[in-house]
Amino acid sequence: MEFDQIVADFRVEGRLEMEKKLDAAVRSARRQAGADRRRGVLVTRHDFDHFSVSLTPRVPFGFTQELDHAGRI
Repeated sequence: MEFDQIVADFRVEGRLEMEKKLDAAVRSARRQAGADRRRGVLVTRHDFDHFSVSLTPRVPFGFTQELDHAGRI
């Protein structure tokens, strides 16, 4: 059984910082996914300022899925 592998987990203070950190984390995750070709990339928003990027077998290789757990006002 394969497990999720967290590539990055971080908090941000603004949109520009969010975009830069997400771009870098997703690029890194895609490079790592290419090594085994069995997992895709999952980007999770835990809160408005908290994100993680993981490799997971629940997302097909070559795909990136977003999951938003942040509440809406």
